[in-house]
Amino acid sequence: MKTGHPPVVLMACSLAAALLLSGALRGSENSDRSLEQALRGHVSFLASDELEGRGAGTRGHDVAMAYVAAQFTRLGLAPAGTDGFRQPMSFRQSELELEAGELVIRHPGGDVALTMLTDAMVRPAAGETASAIDAPAVFAGFGIHAPEFGYDDFSPGVDVRGKVAVILAGSPATLPATARAHYARSRTADLAQRGAVAVVTVETPAEEQRTPWAVQANRARFPTMRLVEPDGGLFESYPEIRAAAVVSRAAGAALFKHAPKSIDEVFAASTRGEAQAFPLGVELRLAGRAVVTDASSANVLAWLPGTDSALAGEPLVITGHLDHLGIGLPVKGDPIYNGALDNALGTAVILEAAAQLAAGPRLRRPVLFASLTAEEKGLLGAYHLSRHLPPRVRRFAANLNIDMPLLLAPTRDVIALGADHSTLGATIREVAGRMSFTVSPDPLPEEVFFVRSDQYPFVRAGVPALALKVGGKSTDPATDLAALQAAFRKLHYHQPSDDLSLPIDWPSAVAFTQLVTEFVRAVADDRTPPDWRPDDFFGTRFAPKKAAGSGSP
Repeated sequence: MKTGHPPVVLMACSLAAALLLSGALRGSENSDRSLEQALRGHVSFLASDELEGRGAGTRGHDVAMAYVAAQFTRLGLAPAGTDGFRQPMSFRQSELELEAGELVIRHPGGDVALTMLTDAMVRPAAGETASAIDAPAVFAGFGIHAPEFGYDDFSPGVDVRGKVAVILAGSPATLPATARAHYARSRTADLAQRGAVAVVTVETPAEEQRTPWAVQANRARFPTMRLVEPDGGLFESYPEIRAAAVVSRAAGAALFKHAPKSIDEVFAASTRGEAQAFPLGVELRLAGRAVVTDASSANVLAWLPGTDSALAGEPLVITGHLDHLGIGLPVKGDPIYNGALDNALGTAVILEAAAQLAAGPRLRRPVLFASLTAEEKGLLGAYHLSRHLPPRVRRFAANLNIDMPLLLAPTRDVIALGADHSTLGATIREVAGRMSFTVSPDPLPEEVFFVRSDQYPFVRAGVPALALKVGGKSTDPATDLAALQAAFRKLHYHQPSDDLSLPIDWPSAVAFTQLVTEFVRAVADDRTPPDWRPDDFFGTRFAPKKAAGSGSP
């Protein structure tokens, strides 16, 4: 891999060459061979070094956006953004000065300062260059209040107001996986509402095994982003939280030295799913520093109209993130985090599904194709789209998200994340069976991938959603696809090695693209719009109350 920054002219020439190649391959849309070549062409360009890892707000991502918009134009799709194909948005970007942070444990017996990067990492308040807080510390378990499951880390007498809330990474294993993930993602808002002034998250043995501390430290070197709202505020920034820190499992013991329980006792209770909270008997000083700048990017949106005028403003939205991590800490001399599988391949699948749908019979319901930005920064492009509907959209009927299809060996197996939450599950099972695909259960429910990609902001907006992943069963009996996927997650996920040197089984990519196409066709042509299943966890929380004439044809 090259380590330099290619000039703009080189990227422009590469874009022109890629578009010419795409146009040449488009001549025979019905051929599996031409579809395979088109998929290869998209991935080869989007994951090339010339695009510098497609970091949101960077030059490389801008070129990728231009490429996707040009593809949509070639297919005859209509621009659906507020600026042609683009839906612009603004960000506040923060680059941590990691070594400048402070986390000091204060006790009458003496102060203990944790070592930055080795023991802890501290962030200032969102969007600020510096902030500091001194306050007593209270342990609040996982920081989760889930009364419907009989779990509450904030039992009577536990008060975090004006204090530093110390919590464990992860969530109680006794809760259903979906609830665990949802509450883990919403606890910062809950802690802010309860009056906490800072949050310290301690890594547990299980969480640190899932994501080693060294990997977390590397990720912290990449800039973070927050969406800037029209009023200038930051989306979900929680300014009440003056600082936030993450502490390694090993260093966490120092926080509990003067507490009623040791950290090992706390970890043991947490694995049993026991709610627990108590004062830590210490005061904490947290201070963080960051370089803050403004940045901008855009979603790329294209519109395929439907035939039913009653559904004209209620599209099925097909999403996949275009961004990756950009340029970062070199690994084996390579600083470019290309993102070939995450998510250049997913973008290629969406582009070719769009090509097949645009060339085929018109659909009853319109389809919005959305190549999203800043997924790697916290699903920001998806949050923006789900909260700021494009001009011709009244509501989204459903969402299909394609992210990181691990097509590493021959397969006709898929995993439909979210299938149990809505009627989309029955549709994907019917279409998959018709196309000789199997639909396997999620092999890693504890990871709760359903809330970790761009479908989740749509779920929070009340939109039934499905994330289509590649399953772990190979059609080659001699190949353990699940093991290959596990190796990818361990060795290549969010690393420079997720590049064009990785194997992709292109015939399987063709079949996967055709499955996506037929699923979209089935949903868009169904007279009955997708809906949440009765009493679904997400549907009961987020689905808007139905009104007469709300979209059923």
